[in-house]
Amino acid sequence: MKRFYKEVTIDNLPKGFGVALDGRALRSPAKTILHLPSRELAEAVRREWAEAGEEIQPENMPFFSMAVTVIDRVMTQAETLRAELCDYAGNDVLFYRAGTEDAGLDAEQKKYWSPWCDWMGQKFNLEIRTTTGLMPIDQPDALPARVASYLSPLSDWYLGSLYRAVTLSGSFALGLAFSEGEMDAGKLFQIAFLEELHQNKTWGLDSEAEARQKRIEQELQDLERFLGML
Repeated sequence: MKRFYKEVTIDNLPKGFGVALDGRALRSPAKTILHLPSRELAEAVRREWAEAGEEIQPENMPFFSMAVTVIDRVMTQAETLRAELCDYAGNDVLFYRAGTEDAGLDAEQKKYWSPWCDWMGQKFNLEIRTTTGLMPIDQPDALPARVASYLSPLSDWYLGSLYRAVTLSGSFALGLAFSEGEMDAGKLFQIAFLEELHQNKTWGLDSEAEARQKRIEQELQDLERFLGML
């Protein structure tokens, strides 16, 4: 849409901070007034709107986009997202290894994936099981309840950030480690996309796959900054 405002300011709200365009409260696509949890995040959103050109380009506003996703989609279905994260935890991509079909990839998975399976096991005080191939493997019966107990007190802002990290990486263990500051965005990308990057080295990289990987890597970097501003 065309730019329709001149001044962008931060409002102090009873619970958090808002952003105003020419004195009018900025709203989400669902028409909810933005209540942001920190001044730092409010300033990042304010800057995105202030630096917009004559046409508003939402793809150039990652922090506004992430904020309104939490407000419109996480806050309205938090329990559904918690249930989905429990499912991810029980069927993590890190549990499934290449085995003898690709000895080189299997070795890399053991080197880079196994430590994070161990970390997840220590986090929830149980033993994580791995397998080769794609046949489902059962994890300890206590895992869903312990993951649910961990997720229960998380604020909507952290829950939304964790959910995005998990869905981008395809791994609950890696998304959780990232959200807790155990790894940065670059390391998360390298480990989560280990198989794709291995195939790139073996067969080469096409332009479409490269563009997709760069978009994901950039989004993880934006998400890392977003988490830091909460």
